Amino acid sequence: MKKIYYLLRITFITKFAYIKAFWFNLFGTIVSILIYYFLWKSVFLSRNELKGFTMAEMTTYVILSRILSSQFSGGINRELSEWIYKGNIIIELLRPINLITTLLSKRIGEFLFFLIFKGVPAGALGIFILNGVLPLDPIKFILFFLSIIISIGILFWIEVMVGLISLFTLNSYGVSSTKNALLSILSGGVIPLFLFPEKISVFLNYLPFAGMVSIPINIYLGKYNLIQSLKYIGLQVIWAFLLGILTVILYNSVIKKVVVQGG
Repeated sequence: MKKIYYLLRITFITKFAYIKAFWFNLFGTIVSILIYYFLWKSVFLSRNELKGFTMAEMTTYVILSRILSSQFSGGINRELSEWIYKGNIIIELLRPINLITTLLSKRIGEFLFFLIFKGVPAGALGIFILNGVLPLDPIKFILFFLSIIISIGILFWIEVMVGLISLFTLNSYGVSSTKNALLSILSGGVIPLFLFPEKISVFLNYLPFAGMVSIPINIYLGKYNLIQSLKYIGLQVIWAFLLGILTVILYNSVIKKVVVQGG
């Protein structure tokens, strides 16, 4: 636990070292929220509701979806691919802590930094200034936060798999860009999943990507009852477990290749 604590601390220190980049990133997220807000506002000029969503609920969806989907860019896969490209992966493998544990500690640190310095401020400003919806039921908020925590686990395993692909491509830029685009679309970060045809929408809700944006926000907005919320959270846990197993199998397979090739 002491090693994990220091890794979390290092992640925070690294983030503060690039504080100007953080402010630009936060500014970009706020601008993105405003663009989507005015886009949907123009849609609601001719109607009061869209597929059960009011303008206030859609505003809240826009705010939360832009904040959550902003995590897709960068991530652990970029750092892992850089280690592989520069050959530093061998040094990381020789450290007295498992590589997966190192990456997970860094990802937790990134999420905590994101939550404290970006998620909460941007969300609060957006909801109070743009008149979003606040959760009146504390149970919904707890389930919403639980869903987000599990989604970080799903995102972590996906990022590790994308990073490991760098062993074959030597550069993950193209794969990483594809990952960001697919996650943004399939999670509901760009277009809410309920706007897709019904059969496609139902199918996408059962994929792991929906658990990163669409499902947590729908829980927050009360679009799911308690049973439905628990069902989707349970599905997230299953996906996190399955992706974890798949990633560990891939990791154990490609690490042998690293040792043979010498990095």
